[in-house]
Amino acid sequence: MLTAAFLWIMAAPVADAAVPVAAPEPLVAVGAPSPDQASSFWQVVIEQQLIIRVPAQRSQLNNFAAGPSPSRRATELPIVWKEKKAPKCVSMRNILGMQAVQRDSIDIITRQNQRLRAQLNRGCRALDFYAGFYMQGSKDGRLCEDRDQIHARTGAKCEIDKFRLMVPVREDD
Repeated sequence: MLTAAFLWIMAAPVADAAVPVAAPEPLVAVGAPSPDQASSFWQVVIEQQLIIRVPAQRSQLNNFAAGPSPSRRATELPIVWKEKKAPKCVSMRNILGMQAVQRDSIDIITRQNQRLRAQLNRGCRALDFYAGFYMQGSKDGRLCEDRDQIHARTGAKCEIDKFRLMVPVREDD
């Protein structure tokens, strides 16, 4: 009786294995498409864009909030700035912030505590940049005059005409 049960159990898998399994298809090498096959291929273009945000610091031109207390205002002496020659480009990594101080120019503050006045092209107002600006990263990583544009959150786009280095001057009265 054990022998019959053993033969019956062993025969069952053999009966199931009688169904043939198809062999997998051989691998085919993919080469360059022929001219008649070229229309069936897709081209994918990947673009990368870097946008850098520069925050604004409060100035007299864009300080819409209440001013400081009168006692503090009386003790502060206004800083007098003198314009000097500046480089034509500034590294985007060194830009820390900006201030809108005149109608047609903004002051860019660098990590080295330098102040560069960026003269905006005609028709651009510094007040449009009250909340800071955006600039698109360039291949060389620099913001240059007569080449690059800065973008305001209001939608304004302005090219920088000229950079001037601002140096504080002591008044000896």
